[in-house]
Amino acid sequence: MLPLLSHQQTLEPVYLAYLDALEQSAYAGDIDKRYSARLVQATDNSVYQFLPQAVLYPKHQKDIQIALSLAAKAEFVDVTFSARGGGTGTNGQSLTHGLILDVSRYMNRVLEVNPEQGWVRVEAGVVKDALNDALRPHGYFFSPDLSTSNRATIGGMINTDASGAGSLVYGKTSDHVLALRSVLIDGSVLDTHPLDAGLLCNPDNVSDNPLGQKLISAIAKVCREKRALIEQQFPKLNRFLTGYDLKNVWNNGLTQFDLSRILTGSEGTLAVITEAKLNITPLPSERAMVNIKYDSFQSALRHAPSLVAARATVVETVDSKVLNLAREDIVWHSVSDLIQEVPGKVIDGLNMVEFAGDAAEVSEKLAALEAVLAEQISRGECGVVGYQVTQDKASIEKIYGMRKKAVGLLGATKGRRKPIAFAEDTAVPPEMLADYIMEFRALLDSHNLQYGMFGHVDAGVLHVRPALDMCDVEDEKLLRVISDQVAALTLKYGGLMWGEHGKGVRGEYGPSVFGDELYGVLQDIKGLFDPDNRLNPGKLVAPKQAGGLCFDVDSTKRGKFDRQIPVEVRDAYPDVMNCNGNGLCFNYSSFSPMCPSFKVTGDRVQSPKGRAGLMREWLRLLESEGVDVNALARAKPLGILQRMQNTINAKRDYDYSHEVMESLKGCLACKACSSQCPVKVDVPKFRAQFFNIYYQRYLRPAKD
Repeated sequence: MLPLLSHQQTLEPVYLAYLDALEQSAYAGDIDKRYSARLVQATDNSVYQFLPQAVLYPKHQKDIQIALSLAAKAEFVDVTFSARGGGTGTNGQSLTHGLILDVSRYMNRVLEVNPEQGWVRVEAGVVKDALNDALRPHGYFFSPDLSTSNRATIGGMINTDASGAGSLVYGKTSDHVLALRSVLIDGSVLDTHPLDAGLLCNPDNVSDNPLGQKLISAIAKVCREKRALIEQQFPKLNRFLTGYDLKNVWNNGLTQFDLSRILTGSEGTLAVITEAKLNITPLPSERAMVNIKYDSFQSALRHAPSLVAARATVVETVDSKVLNLAREDIVWHSVSDLIQEVPGKVIDGLNMVEFAGDAAEVSEKLAALEAVLAEQISRGECGVVGYQVTQDKASIEKIYGMRKKAVGLLGATKGRRKPIAFAEDTAVPPEMLADYIMEFRALLDSHNLQYGMFGHVDAGVLHVRPALDMCDVEDEKLLRVISDQVAALTLKYGGLMWGEHGKGVRGEYGPSVFGDELYGVLQDIKGLFDPDNRLNPGKLVAPKQAGGLCFDVDSTKRGKFDRQIPVEVRDAYPDVMNCNGNGLCFNYSSFSPMCPSFKVTGDRVQSPKGRAGLMREWLRLLESEGVDVNALARAKPLGILQRMQNTINAKRDYDYSHEVMESLKGCLACKACSSQCPVKVDVPKFRAQFFNIYYQRYLRPAKD
């Protein structure tokens, strides 16, 4: 029989008291203490799982000020916060055991567009592609690109200093931040923007916030004094992601200081960013893409520098594993004509080269590259076996759509081992990339691992996802071994382990990159902003007085919970277990068929990812009660009188199954998830499995 299920994850007393006080305040946003809501926010696109105490959905900046001001009271000093946007982090960036501040539900407005001066002002929760929808009629776009652009928020991009395709030309998010508005740990508001050095002599000139004055003066002073060491120590990379950007907080001439550079990339550890003023880029009048096909992935990598030299705007690459997975996905129907097979040849690598600009410039560059490629093919050089050109903008977007889906497609790999993110955004100097990747591959091969590769070869960033089974304790140990080896390998090649997606739980590798002296400066900066370590604690650095970091690559993973579910049960519910958290079901666009129930409610509990997560916990709780789920599925329902009694008592007796039902009954069974999700999570399938068991204990509604 299906038992009453209790999760035993009650809120800590200090958080209960804080949330009660917040409810009595002028706070206008939502406060969600449901176990289901906490579970959905316990994971992101990484292997980690940290259960928060509750989720706050502020309606505006004032709500965040109220929340942090209340937490400044002595009785709430143990309450911690982590700001969250799209939840697409690959290393637990926004995960916390404290309170989640989710700005994506309400704080998602484009506040002002100024095409004459080329800037836009937005709230932190606006989705990147939604921003571009608003800019397109004005002839502009926000140029830093990333594969999760249809669900990643601007606040998340700022906090991780995100970038992607075309970063050599378009730069990273920090290159486009003109000004930020943030709420500090004491609840006060700080506006940051470039300041002339002369203004720093008088604190009143730089900010009307006393804490802000202290921050600006102290950080400007230390970064100027340590300038030579910073120049010497920081990696010479296009992707110089460092957490707190000590190098670029001052301009090259030391005539201008901008504290926004410290906040950009800080992963919510210093302040809660609520608003940003960003510069925007004119849309190119002409675009052309050349899809170059190779006989091996190594050939594609070694050919890339010459493509950068051809002044390409973007050079993206994918290996044969990603290509083969794409061929099995619905996305291939949209790109098959653009990446046709070459008779008598096998395509084991692909470089996607885009030129963008005015018509004459694009035409000139395209003609020059085509001439070179034709000659290389005729001579059998560089491993080039063919190429195709398209200048149709819709077709170019389809190619990028396939590339952006690569992350999720790898999750569709068959077998218990799945390619996962933990060391997948390394960056090295582009001229070193091919040699680095060969050594990286040898490292993975030495552990007998499968993997897929894709990324931004023009910037020296390649996404590598080794396949591991996080339900296997030995594979979890191997994750640590590989992480340490990759961290050392990137340093050997003058690179960074975190070249695109931020550090998250990987902050432990910071001292080896920055050295003890500069790492100490980072700790001091954290201490100035957040002396009690309450903003996303455990990430990047901790204040010196707080001791070491409380999170590292060994921190609690989803696999710890999943392995408590018997193998035969996992096999019976593959759609539940295979969800890898890529979050494509959070796609903001009304034109996407993916999950109408999430689009209408804005509640992540009502999403395919949310439903899969709740079902995993349901299976785990049943196992903890000693229930054989597969046997239960074959059992007969209770008698009608007993089911009537259980249904009557449902409002009185807590049963976690009700939270799962609340989520699943919102599913329209439209099956969009089963085709649009890269790993083909089929919610209606496991919804039917759950209903079969749930209604053994409770009455079905009369309408059924």
